[in-house]
Amino acid sequence: MKKSPIVSVLLLSGVLASSAWAEDGIQFSGTLDLAAYKGFDGKRLVGSISRSNVALSGEKSLSQGLTLTGKLNSRIWLHNPTTHENLVNEDPKYLGTAEATAGLKGDWGHVRFGRALTALWQNDWAYDAWYNYDSIASPAWQTWHGNSPADPNASQQGASFARLNDGVFYSSPSLGGFSMDASYGMKQKTGDTHHSQSVALKFKQEKFGAMLAHEKTPAGNAVSFVGANVKVGSVDLLAAYDRERLANGTENRSQTISARYNNGAWTYMAGLGVQRDYGNAQFVGAGVKYAYNQSVAIYGSYGHKASGFWGSTKSSDAYGIGVSYSF
Repeated sequence: MKKSPIVSVLLLSGVLASSAWAEDGIQFSGTLDLAAYKGFDGKRLVGSISRSNVALSGEKSLSQGLTLTGKLNSRIWLHNPTTHENLVNEDPKYLGTAEATAGLKGDWGHVRFGRALTALWQNDWAYDAWYNYDSIASPAWQTWHGNSPADPNASQQGASFARLNDGVFYSSPSLGGFSMDASYGMKQKTGDTHHSQSVALKFKQEKFGAMLAHEKTPAGNAVSFVGANVKVGSVDLLAAYDRERLANGTENRSQTISARYNNGAWTYMAGLGVQRDYGNAQFVGAGVKYAYNQSVAIYGSYGHKASGFWGSTKSSDAYGIGVSYSF
């Protein structure tokens, strides 16, 4: 485990343990996801298609309109105890791998320190029908910024695609529907050539949203992202353009479009992703979800990668059915 996440966790634990903190409240939440599926590699497994996590967060009011905040969010993996295999394995697994931050907020916005999603990754989910949270069906998951992990040297175990250690994170208040998120990596690790820098400019109304974001990774890759969504009756239409310019000068450009239709307890999703720099190779996803109650949902996911997708020489399919429980 890295030193800085430990410091963040200890600081957060101390804050949460304070008896005074309880006057404002602590929240325990999370999601458990378990599914049976066939992966794109043809293996049939039991595990998580979406992420499972448990989180502890809290706030403590201070004087002059300030609020002290803290959050500890850890991923967990539900899978076959015999195979110990997962569909996706990207982040080193330690306490607080999803987030470990302590922060302060007021009328001027919210600043946090520790480990969390960069400004780009914190917001891109709003432009995908699956919230960029389904590793089989989501075109966003399959195409966006796939060469540009937010923290490529997070640990000896490997890269962290969406989260940044040793970071400072800022979220502005909304002004006329406009707001901004920004993040910055305070340290450079062995192998890094730059400090992580990420900013997202957003606009949100009742039925329309849009975002323009730019991120420079520690490896020197530059990611530019434009997203928009609109709600028409019971249908959400979402689209995005993602452009990676790698440190070696090559590009990876992708476009996604997806839709989500809500009909009572049922939700239907469909989406398409196109990789312009891989011969316009396509990814197609489809899914359905049934909300059994406020906490339990049953879902099905399907994804198809065409030949040429990420340089593949043949097409592949994946599908699965699962259940998620949120609390």
